[in-house]
Amino acid sequence: MSITKEVIEERKSVILTDVESVKKRMAAAEKQIKDDTALLNALLGAMQQCDNFLKDFDDASGDDGNGEEEE
Repeated sequence: MSITKEVIEERKSVILTDVESVKKRMAAAEKQIKDDTALLNALLGAMQQCDNFLKDFDDASGDDGNGEEEE
């Protein structure tokens, strides 16, 4: 097979298609990272809130841990 201008142009077209495909995958991956970062932050906030509730529960219930205040 000899290399012709047409062969080079065809190969260039295939490469250009591949470049666009990779760019789209990278953009999708970047968006997924942003979405996952937001979700992680929300989960960590929820866990922190649970810790605060547990601390309040422990403070209010004393040593018995049943949540009922002593009289």
